[in-house]
This record gives sequence, structure tokens and C-alpha cells, in this order.
Amino acid sequence: MSDEFDHLFPAVRPIAALGAEERVRRIRADRWVDYPLAREALAKLEELIAFPPRARMPNLLIVGASGMGKTMIVEKFARDHPGYYDAANGLKRIPVVVVQMVSGPDEARFYKRLLAAIGAPEPLRPTLGLLESVALRLLGETKPGMLVIDEVHSLQAGTVREQARFLNMLRFLGNELRIPLVCVGTQAARNALRADDQLVRRFEAFALPPWRHDDDFAGLIGSLMRSLPLRRESVFGDLARQRLVEATGGVTALIFAVVARLAVAAIASGEERIDGAAIEGKRGALALIGEPV
Repeated sequence: MSDEFDHLFPAVRPIAALGAEERVRRIRADRWVDYPLAREALAKLEELIAFPPRARMPNLLIVGASGMGKTMIVEKFARDHPGYYDAANGLKRIPVVVVQMVSGPDEARFYKRLLAAIGAPEPLRPTLGLLESVALRLLGETKPGMLVIDEVHSLQAGTVREQARFLNMLRFLGNELRIPLVCVGTQAARNALRADDQLVRRFEAFALPPWRHDDDFAGLIGSLMRSLPLRRESVFGDLARQRLVEATGGVTALIFAVVARLAVAAIASGEERIDGAAIEGKRGALALIGEPV
């Protein structure tokens, strides 16, 4: 039966043959949808991880509004470079270490998260000096090719002095490990990095702007439709795409949420396809987003 679903990506066709409950679960789960700007970001990350070690490594800031898919890009990159066991040295190698930024510029808490990210326990007496020493030693053993710090805009929750100390720590880590740093955050992250002249000069910014009603957005919607396990081909025309961009402000997470609700409704009704006419009215997509808190 799965051979019939040629309107879907090959990997999705077997899922379309499953029962309604399982397909709804798959639709609501996070999934990777390919699009040109994401491919460009991944290509930049590939270039960085292949960069030979040197005294001053290049770094990248992936910046965009909340919900624009920044975290999904770095998670996809981390999945593409999984950890592995180095039998020759008896060590686990972690090519991409991803750390969620703590709620403010607290160096000790950050080092604890860094240790957790590489699967290492905290020392018994976790002073800042000891945490730094242990983290550097273990990172030297696991030999990551990149350190990713997500939600780095949380830096601005601290005082100017605290921010300066934390940025100095990041610069120190990059220098000691000789690996690229990738910071991920909102526009506030760019403002925070600018507080350290030496550090910010090593960063290239890569922006993820909101979607517009253009050919790139049409390509995104086309890929999204082919990734949904619906048994009939969906119809999502130009006017429906325009309404979707207007209602969501071009935010990726909201776009995906609206389309997911339409897909779930299509399964529940037995229609098995999305009809974009449902959101062509000015209130259609807004009704699916719901009222903000």
C-alpha cells in the first residue's frame, strides 16, 4: 500500500500506511524539513567543524527570532555527527557538544552543564576552578570539533560585569580547546556578544529572518506537505500560503503548528489531505493559531 503514496517523500510513504493514531503522533512530533536557508546554515557548520585547529578559531552566531528553527538546525547537525567509541584509545568521542545556556551568566553552572553534555559527573567539591579544570581535561580527551551554546541571549539576564566575565570564559574556552564556538540566540545574543570586542570579531553572524510570501516559502510548504503522512495529495495554493505567512508573521514554529493542525484534522475527518481553501479567508489561519496568552 505504501507504494501508492508517491506524493510523499519515500521515507514517509510507509508511515502513511499506518493507523490514524500513529500517524497523528508522528505529525505532532518534531521532524526535520529541508529548505535552502537551513542547508546553507548546515554547510557553514560543516565548514567550521572541518577547520584545522589554530590560535584564533572562526566562530558562528546563528541569530533569529524565537521559533525560527535555530535549535532544530544545530540539533540536526549534532545528529549528523554522532558520538562514537574510539576503541584505539578507549574513549568516547563527541564531535559536536551542544550546551543549553543557563538562565544567566553563571560560569560554575555553565561548566556543570558542559560536563553533563559530555556525560561526565560533577566533582565532589565543585568550585569554579575545579569545574574549569575538569571540563578542560575531559573535553581534551573527548576531542570535540565544535562547541554549540544555545539560547545565548540569556547572557543579558546578568549585570554588565557578569556578562563580561562570562564572555571572557567563552573566549578562553575557544582559545584553550582550539575549536569553533557556535552561539545560537535572538537579536539580544548579538548585542550581548558585542560587549567583548575581541570575541565578537571572531564571529560571523548567520540570520534566519521571518518567512516572506515568495518562492522560498512555496518550497518550504511543498517539502512540508510531502513530509506529512496523509494518504491523498494536499492542495495548498498561492493565496493559502499568503494567508499563512500573514497570520504567523513568518515564524517557522507557528507555520508548522498550523499545518500540523490541518493535517490532524484531515485524518480525523477521513479527508486525508489538506485543503488550503480552509485558511484562505483572513480569519482562517488566525483561528488555528489561537489567542496568545
